[in-house]
Amino acid sequence: MRLDEQGLHNDVVRLDLLEESDRARLGGSGAISAMWQWLPVIPSGTNFNAYFDLMLAMKQKGSIIPFSITRQSDGAFAGVIAYLDVSRTHRRVGIGYVWHPPEMRGTVVPVATQMAMIGRAFGARMRRIEFPIAAANERAISSLERLGARKEGVLRRYMRLADGSWADLAILSLVDSEIRVAIDVLKDRVAEMQLA
Repeated sequence: MRLDEQGLHNDVVRLDLLEESDRARLGGSGAISAMWQWLPVIPSGTNFNAYFDLMLAMKQKGSIIPFSITRQSDGAFAGVIAYLDVSRTHRRVGIGYVWHPPEMRGTVVPVATQMAMIGRAFGARMRRIEFPIAAANERAISSLERLGARKEGVLRRYMRLADGSWADLAILSLVDSEIRVAIDVLKDRVAEMQLA
């Protein structure tokens, strides 16, 4: 199994490789206003089209594998997510660039998205999954820790954000059997949330 194979989905979400055709869908979402809080400065400019162009260029080079997320129940745009820093040799991959519309946060959508991404990474024989997260994002860090991810440390003043501020970056990871445990935890959460 490859990380970029088509058909990444479950009952809740479908993840499709990000394409030029997603520009309007993403551009019409709340991601543009949110991007100033979590995207790093890039040399080509801090505007939506520059970021989108960079994402497609990095995808073309194979340095990231970005996805657009669709909610299965109604076809609604449900955000973006990406595999980062893929190393087949060392069987490791990062998961980041995560954004969900505010109305979908705290629902089954983010849980099912992580379940799909972690499950695909495990199926592709990855043995280390990293989660680089702004250290100030305590909610996301706490959520990953509940899955069994371990916080390995904080890289201080790691990057300058689009708004000009500097951010510390927390690194969390799942390794080996922790990955399987996290998948089971996510499956249980998705099942519980669908029943609620």
